[in-house]
Amino acid sequence: SVLGWEELELEVVRDAKNQMITVCFIENVDAMGVHTGDSYCTAPMLTIDPELQKRLQEYSYNIVEAIRVIGGTNIQFAHNPKTGQVVVIEINPRTSRSSALASKATGFPIALISSKLAAGLTLDEIPYWREGTLEKYTPSGDYVVVKFARWAFEKFKDAEDKLGTQMRAVGEVMSIGKTYKEAFQKSIRSLENGRYGLGFAKDFHEKPLDELMELLNEPSSERQFIMYEALRKGASVPELYEKTYIKPWFIEQMKELVELEEQLLQYQ
Repeated sequence: SVLGWEELELEVVRDAKNQMITVCFIENVDAMGVHTGDSYCTAPMLTIDPELQKRLQEYSYNIVEAIRVIGGTNIQFAHNPKTGQVVVIEINPRTSRSSALASKATGFPIALISSKLAAGLTLDEIPYWREGTLEKYTPSGDYVVVKFARWAFEKFKDAEDKLGTQMRAVGEVMSIGKTYKEAFQKSIRSLENGRYGLGFAKDFHEKPLDELMELLNEPSSERQFIMYEALRKGASVPELYEKTYIKPWFIEQMKELVELEEQLLQYQ
């Protein structure tokens, strides 16, 4: 089973001359088992070794060359962090939902460029402001992008708030920040559901730690908010990793937000 493995995505573009570029590297924070439409993710990849990113890029180029796609392709991988095994789980040889995210995150107009390539142009014939022509494109930027899903379980009386391999989100938000923590908090504020950050959502801050940990047994739309309050109540990073398979680095970042909020609360 690939349950709990890392889920990683690349957005690549190929032309008729077999020239290929990578537009964006996307790291899903939620592990395998949660649909990518419900999983929140970052661009660029924040915890993935450059060597692994290079491997994924080579696999992606081999795939698009083999299927002879002209234009953009989204390729999703599952990676076992314990053994290093990589499995291809999905290929979208078209402009997908992830392509729209990659375009907004990088400023690279994937749909427009794919149309030009389909019409007969090649990457070395399309101007690129940084390097001259587009076949020299590499993703760059001094910022972090976070995509966070928007759910509406409250509108459906009999709907169970449980996330799995079937997409439940009704939309998503994208935020940009200088750091992961800034972008993450901005994404929560952008949901327009009355929450201005991860803390004090619903009544989670009133629940004891053991009850919060029990709520984390199944992924839900409230998981990040429950984790935040669990950290406030003393849950450890390894405990939350065991429950969620969310990598310790991301949980450490959340813990730092909790500690900062606790410091600010002292001045109320």
